Amino acid sequence: MSELPQQIDERYGETLFLLLRSVPYQGSSIIVSGITPHLGQIGFFIRLPSGKGQDRFPLFDLFRLLRINYKRGKGELFYSQEAECLADHSQLSRDYKRFQCACWLAKFSLANTLPELPQPKYFRAMQVALLRLSEKTQTPPAILTGVCLTFLQEAGLLDTKRLNPQELAQCSLLLEMASGGDMPALQEENWQQLWLWCHQQLLENECIIPPFEQL
Repeated sequence: MSELPQQIDERYGETLFLLLRSVPYQGSSIIVSGITPHLGQIGFFIRLPSGKGQDRFPLFDLFRLLRINYKRGKGELFYSQEAECLADHSQLSRDYKRFQCACWLAKFSLANTLPELPQPKYFRAMQVALLRLSEKTQTPPAILTGVCLTFLQEAGLLDTKRLNPQELAQCSLLLEMASGGDMPALQEENWQQLWLWCHQQLLENECIIPPFEQL
Protein backbone atom coordinates (compact mmCIF):
# COMPACT_ATOMS: atom_id res chain seq x y z
CA MET A 1 0.00 0.00 0.00
CA SER A 2 1.51 3.31 -1.08
CA GLU A 3 1.97 6.07 1.47
CA LEU A 4 -0.29 9.08 1.27
CA PRO A 5 1.56 12.26 0.27
CA GLN A 6 2.18 14.64 3.14
CA GLN A 7 0.01 17.72 3.03
CA ILE A 8 1.84 21.05 2.94
CA ASP A 9 0.53 23.56 5.46
CA GLU A 10 0.22 26.73 3.38
CA ARG A 11 -0.19 28.84 6.49
CA TYR A 12 3.57 28.69 7.01
CA GLY A 13 6.38 29.80 4.74
CA GLU A 14 9.38 32.02 4.17
CA THR A 15 9.61 35.25 2.22
CA LEU A 16 11.77 38.26 1.57
CA PHE A 17 10.07 41.44 2.78
CA LEU A 18 10.80 45.12 2.15
CA LEU A 19 9.42 47.08 5.10
CA LEU A 20 7.79 50.28 3.81
CA ARG A 21 5.43 51.39 6.60
CA SER A 22 5.20 50.96 10.37
CA VAL A 23 2.15 51.91 12.47
CA PRO A 24 1.98 51.65 16.29
CA TYR A 25 -0.84 49.52 17.66
CA GLN A 26 -2.15 49.87 21.22
CA GLY A 27 1.25 50.96 22.50
CA SER A 28 2.66 47.45 22.73
CA SER A 29 2.73 46.31 19.10
CA ILE A 30 3.21 47.56 15.58
CA ILE A 31 1.72 46.69 12.21
CA VAL A 32 4.27 46.80 9.41
CA SER A 33 3.45 46.77 5.71
CA GLY A 34 5.60 46.14 2.69
CA ILE A 35 6.11 44.12 -0.45
CA THR A 36 7.39 40.65 -1.25
CA PRO A 37 8.49 39.03 -4.53
CA HIS A 38 5.81 36.33 -4.69
CA LEU A 39 3.12 37.17 -2.11
CA GLY A 40 2.52 40.73 -3.25
CA GLN A 41 1.85 43.31 -0.56
CA ILE A 42 1.52 41.94 2.97
CA GLY A 43 1.34 43.19 6.54
CA PHE A 44 2.75 41.74 9.75
CA PHE A 45 1.47 42.10 13.28
CA ILE A 46 4.53 42.45 15.51
CA ARG A 47 4.17 42.12 19.27
CA LEU A 48 6.43 43.94 21.69
CA PRO A 49 9.31 41.62 22.62
CA SER A 50 9.76 40.72 26.26
CA GLY A 51 12.48 42.44 28.24
CA LYS A 52 13.45 46.07 28.62
CA GLY A 53 15.48 48.08 26.17
CA GLN A 54 15.47 51.28 24.18
CA ASP A 55 14.96 49.57 20.83
CA ARG A 56 11.59 47.92 21.23
CA PHE A 57 11.39 46.52 17.71
CA PRO A 58 15.05 46.10 16.73
CA LEU A 59 14.51 44.32 13.42
CA PHE A 60 11.38 45.98 12.09
CA ASP A 61 12.59 49.39 10.96
CA LEU A 62 11.73 51.30 7.79
CA PHE A 63 13.51 50.48 4.54
CA ARG A 64 14.95 47.20 5.71
CA LEU A 65 15.10 44.01 3.68
CA LEU A 66 14.11 41.09 5.89
CA ARG A 67 13.92 37.35 5.49
CA ILE A 68 10.90 36.21 7.49
CA ASN A 69 9.52 32.84 8.46
CA TYR A 70 5.82 33.58 8.69
CA LYS A 71 2.49 32.22 9.75
CA ARG A 72 -0.69 33.43 8.09
CA GLY A 73 -3.30 34.80 10.46
CA LYS A 74 -7.03 34.25 10.16
CA GLY A 75 -7.45 37.72 8.68
CA GLU A 76 -5.23 39.69 6.33
CA LEU A 77 -2.23 40.01 8.63
CA PHE A 78 0.73 37.65 8.90
CA TYR A 79 2.80 36.81 11.98
CA SER A 80 6.59 36.69 12.05
CA GLN A 81 7.98 33.59 13.70
CA GLU A 82 11.61 34.32 12.88
CA ALA A 83 13.22 37.24 11.07
CA GLU A 84 16.66 38.20 9.80
CA CYS A 85 17.78 41.58 8.48
CA LEU A 86 19.58 41.22 5.14
CA ALA A 87 19.98 44.92 4.31
CA ASP A 88 19.42 48.08 6.35
CA HIS A 89 18.63 51.36 4.58
CA SER A 90 17.15 53.16 7.59
CA GLN A 91 20.06 55.64 7.47
CA LEU A 92 18.36 57.26 4.48
CA SER A 93 16.63 59.55 6.98
CA ARG A 94 19.91 61.48 7.27
CA ASP A 95 19.64 62.77 3.69
CA TYR A 96 16.40 64.68 3.11
CA LYS A 97 16.26 64.43 -0.69
CA ARG A 98 17.01 60.71 -0.75
CA PHE A 99 14.71 60.00 2.18
CA GLN A 100 11.97 61.93 0.38
CA CYS A 101 12.50 59.75 -2.70
CA ALA A 102 12.39 56.53 -0.63
CA CYS A 103 9.19 57.67 1.09
CA TRP A 104 7.57 58.42 -2.27
CA LEU A 105 8.50 54.95 -3.53
CA ALA A 106 7.09 53.38 -0.36
CA LYS A 107 3.78 55.24 -0.72
CA PHE A 108 3.58 54.41 -4.42
CA SER A 109 4.29 50.73 -3.75
CA LEU A 110 1.66 50.38 -1.04
CA ALA A 111 -0.92 52.25 -3.12
CA ASN A 112 -0.43 50.26 -6.32
CA THR A 113 0.50 46.70 -5.34
CA LEU A 114 -1.97 44.04 -4.23
CA PRO A 115 -1.91 41.04 -1.88
CA GLU A 116 -1.24 37.68 -3.54
CA LEU A 117 -0.08 39.30 -6.80
CA PRO A 118 3.56 38.32 -7.47
CA GLN A 119 5.76 41.13 -8.79
CA PRO A 120 9.33 39.81 -8.56
CA LYS A 121 10.77 42.31 -11.06
CA TYR A 122 9.29 45.26 -9.21
CA PHE A 123 10.49 43.87 -5.89
CA ARG A 124 14.00 43.57 -7.31
CA ALA A 125 13.84 47.13 -8.67
CA MET A 126 12.84 48.40 -5.22
CA GLN A 127 15.76 46.52 -3.64
CA VAL A 128 18.18 48.11 -6.09
CA ALA A 129 16.59 51.55 -5.67
CA LEU A 130 16.97 51.59 -1.88
CA LEU A 131 20.54 50.32 -2.14
CA ARG A 132 21.54 53.00 -4.65
CA LEU A 133 19.79 55.71 -2.67
CA SER A 134 21.73 54.61 0.43
CA GLU A 135 25.04 54.42 -1.39
CA LYS A 136 24.38 57.70 -3.25
CA THR A 137 25.35 56.10 -6.54
CA GLN A 138 22.29 57.33 -8.44
CA THR A 139 20.13 60.43 -8.25
CA PRO A 140 16.42 60.32 -7.30
CA PRO A 141 15.08 61.06 -10.83
CA ALA A 142 17.10 58.17 -12.27
CA ILE A 143 15.92 55.82 -9.52
CA LEU A 144 12.27 56.84 -9.89
CA THR A 145 12.50 56.32 -13.64
CA GLY A 146 13.83 52.77 -13.32
CA VAL A 147 11.42 51.67 -10.60
CA CYS A 148 8.28 53.09 -12.21
CA LEU A 149 9.20 51.81 -15.66
CA THR A 150 9.63 48.35 -14.14
CA PHE A 151 6.22 48.62 -12.48
CA LEU A 152 4.57 49.58 -15.77
CA GLN A 153 6.31 46.84 -17.74
CA GLU A 154 5.61 44.03 -15.28
CA ALA A 155 1.97 45.08 -14.87
CA GLY A 156 1.47 45.06 -18.65
CA LEU A 157 0.81 48.80 -18.71
CA LEU A 158 3.71 49.87 -20.92
CA ASP A 159 2.34 50.38 -24.43
CA THR A 160 5.35 49.37 -26.51
CA LYS A 161 3.39 49.82 -29.77
CA ARG A 162 3.65 53.58 -29.30
CA LEU A 163 7.45 53.45 -29.02
CA ASN A 164 9.90 53.65 -31.90
CA PRO A 165 12.92 51.30 -32.07
CA GLN A 166 15.20 53.83 -30.38
CA GLU A 167 12.75 54.31 -27.51
CA LEU A 168 12.32 50.55 -27.13
CA ALA A 169 16.09 50.11 -26.90
CA GLN A 170 16.27 52.88 -24.31
CA CYS A 171 13.51 51.26 -22.25
CA SER A 172 15.39 47.95 -22.32
CA LEU A 173 18.52 49.68 -20.98
CA LEU A 174 16.53 51.40 -18.23
CA LEU A 175 14.82 48.15 -17.19
CA GLU A 176 18.18 46.41 -17.04
CA MET A 177 19.52 49.29 -14.93
CA ALA A 178 16.57 49.03 -12.54
CA SER A 179 17.23 45.32 -11.99
CA GLY A 180 20.82 46.04 -10.94
CA GLY A 181 22.60 46.53 -14.26
CA ASP A 182 24.89 49.35 -15.34
CA MET A 183 23.59 52.89 -15.18
CA PRO A 184 23.53 54.84 -18.47
CA ALA A 185 25.77 57.91 -18.42
CA LEU A 186 23.13 60.61 -18.83
CA GLN A 187 23.01 64.21 -17.71
CA GLU A 188 20.71 65.09 -14.82
CA GLU A 189 18.51 67.07 -17.21
CA ASN A 190 17.99 63.89 -19.26
CA TRP A 191 17.00 61.94 -16.14
CA GLN A 192 14.50 64.64 -15.22
CA GLN A 193 12.93 64.37 -18.68
CA LEU A 194 12.77 60.57 -18.49
CA TRP A 195 11.16 60.73 -15.06
CA LEU A 196 8.54 63.20 -16.31
CA TRP A 197 7.80 60.81 -19.20
CA CYS A 198 7.39 57.88 -16.78
CA HIS A 199 5.20 60.02 -14.54
CA GLN A 200 2.96 60.76 -17.52
CA GLN A 201 2.68 57.02 -18.27
CA LEU A 202 1.59 56.42 -14.67
CA LEU A 203 -1.06 59.12 -15.01
CA GLU A 204 -2.37 57.72 -18.28
CA ASN A 205 -2.69 54.27 -16.71
CA GLU A 206 -4.58 55.68 -13.71
CA CYS A 207 -1.99 54.62 -11.16
CA ILE A 208 -2.25 56.16 -7.70
CA ILE A 209 0.52 58.76 -7.58
CA PRO A 210 1.52 60.25 -4.21
CA PRO A 211 2.32 63.97 -4.16
CA PHE A 212 5.98 64.89 -4.13
CA GLU A 213 8.20 67.94 -4.13
CA GLN A 214 10.51 68.76 -7.01
CA LEU A 215 13.34 66.22 -6.97
